[in-house]
Amino acid sequence: MESSEKTAWLSILTNLLLVGIKTGVVVISGSLAVTADAIHSLSDVISSAIILIGIKISGRSSLDFPYGLYKVENMVAMVTSVLILFAGYEIIKAVFIAPSQTLPTQIPLSIVGIGATILITWLFSRYELKKGRETGSPSLIADARHIWTDMLSSMVIMMALLGSAIGFSLDKYAAIIVVLFIARSALTIFLDSVRVLLDASLDHNSLTRIREIVLADLRVAEINSIWARNAGRYKFVELDLTLRVRELEEGHRASEEIENRVKMEIAKVDRVLIHFQSRQQELLTFGIPLAEDRLTISEHFGEAPFFRLSRIQRAEGEIVEDNVLNNPYLHEEKAKGIKVAKWLLEHGLDVLISNHDHSGKGPGFVLGNGGAEILLTKESNAEKALTIVRSDLGQQIPDDIDSVGINQKNAV
Repeated sequence: MESSEKTAWLSILTNLLLVGIKTGVVVISGSLAVTADAIHSLSDVISSAIILIGIKISGRSSLDFPYGLYKVENMVAMVTSVLILFAGYEIIKAVFIAPSQTLPTQIPLSIVGIGATILITWLFSRYELKKGRETGSPSLIADARHIWTDMLSSMVIMMALLGSAIGFSLDKYAAIIVVLFIARSALTIFLDSVRVLLDASLDHNSLTRIREIVLADLRVAEINSIWARNAGRYKFVELDLTLRVRELEEGHRASEEIENRVKMEIAKVDRVLIHFQSRQQELLTFGIPLAEDRLTISEHFGEAPFFRLSRIQRAEGEIVEDNVLNNPYLHEEKAKGIKVAKWLLEHGLDVLISNHDHSGKGPGFVLGNGGAEILLTKESNAEKALTIVRSDLGQQIPDDIDSVGINQKNAV
């Protein structure tokens, strides 16, 4: 039996205990207010039983409901919100509508009994709320708030008993405050349930976290759209991505890895559906590590003081943007090559022109995983190497370049 079911059973037993205590207080005191509260607690037993049934149903699978029956819990939470409002009505009825009655008897003993119900409801509501948040169960969270309103109801009765003992009537004023709390709790549960049943989006923080997880994969060029919703305690995520891949198989592999990463990082994710497309580019970004003179191709990668980044039209080979950037990681002590590779990918690098083989090295793996190609050249002059690449761009960078690992070619 899972944790949520155990908690639901405990809720039933707790409410039965409360019914027993309040019934005993009714017998010794004859209080109409306690009588109404005992009846209210008996309705709570039925409510807890409904929640247990809802939890069991929501965990079942059915061919008729391919997305699961998880929303049953949200429907149960909505019903619970109505019962919470009914609890407020019970309080109003006991204090304002009930006919005048003789003062209760055995007030000290009645106060002890009601005090016990306050303690029990407070402790169990905290426990159930904690379990509800741990399991993500909306019905348990709603039930915890429901039991919390029971505690408020008992506090009203306690005030009424104390007022009777000292000759003051405080119950009406206390009831107004308590009913406001109850109405607020019921409205919160009701609106949360409606949001889920209408497939409202996940909260902003969850969406931001999902976005961070996806963009951390260097193969993701862009998130076109992101949708995510709740269903009961579970989450469903749908992504439309542009990937730096050239082959369908690589796109599927990247999608599977992203899906697994989201499920590992975000709790209670039932399904991640990813639509992807390869990045179709009219412009390609070429990068060249430069030496101090800014003209010669550097013999190093991570220790190159400058990088030339040129955006070139794929069809005509014309340069539309040309910049020389300082290497921000030049003075790093560790992993500077890997950091530079990630930095270049962040600047949209598609092709690195180099006169050194980077296969089997950290920067090479980063560039390869990010979908960038490496062209090997014997030229030492950056301008000449770039001119050769531009003159025959269509042949040097075909559409079916493999983006796995490093696809190195000779530029000359």
